[in-house]
Amino acid sequence: MKKIIVILLAAIMMFSFACCKGKDKETTGESGESGNQIDAREIADEILEEAEEYESFSIEAVEYYLKKTTGIKLSELEPEWDWQLKNDYCAYADDPGSGYGHAVIKFTKTEGEVTSEEYGKWYNDVFSATAKASDDGYNIRGYEFAGSDEDALGEVTLDEALEGWLMKGWAFRCNDKIYTVYVSEEYDRDKDSQIGNLLYYDSAQVDITVGLQKSMSDTMDEAESYLAENEEEVEQAIKDYFG
Repeated sequence: MKKIIVILLAAIMMFSFACCKGKDKETTGESGESGNQIDAREIADEILEEAEEYESFSIEAVEYYLKKTTGIKLSELEPEWDWQLKNDYCAYADDPGSGYGHAVIKFTKTEGEVTSEEYGKWYNDVFSATAKASDDGYNIRGYEFAGSDEDALGEVTLDEALEGWLMKGWAFRCNDKIYTVYVSEEYDRDKDSQIGNLLYYDSAQVDITVGLQKSMSDTMDEAESYLAENEEEVEQAIKDYFG
């Protein structure tokens, strides 16, 4: 377990270093030799400052992220029913420049429950929008959803994408990057269904995020290799941050 945690930490650091390439701090050691030392605290502070300047919790942030990363318009993902945001946290997007972010929005029906027919139409529209935006002209299964005997990069149908019980979704390639799409039916736990459903379903949520670019096994192997090659830098960066 300890080894897995260390490898995951290395993967996080690997992504952080990649995103901050070119921002390394030039230092001179006691020996007088000059070298690049990564200041993790400085990197973290920069990210926090950027987050404050970038209003992430807004419909505008979602629209901007989608436009800059995939070219998808929010109108292509909207349901046909009249909708609203239940609160400020129902729309969120990272800065598109982060390279590892996502955009998520929850469409809550203004009045009443969402029917199975309405959900079906919405799923189809979102599926069509991502296929249209993809480099291939179709959606793929994605590494997050592929089983051991399935082709993660192979074309997937909507029915196949919605087979999951706990997690429904698919992926698509856009601008040579794989994006993962998570879709879900959301409910209000304080209300009882009036149309015979077990729960009061009144919302639909979509989350489009930078997905795994390779299998989890390959990702872990790469992280482990990165850790082995940069062990001292990773250890020092973690110490710098946590003081």
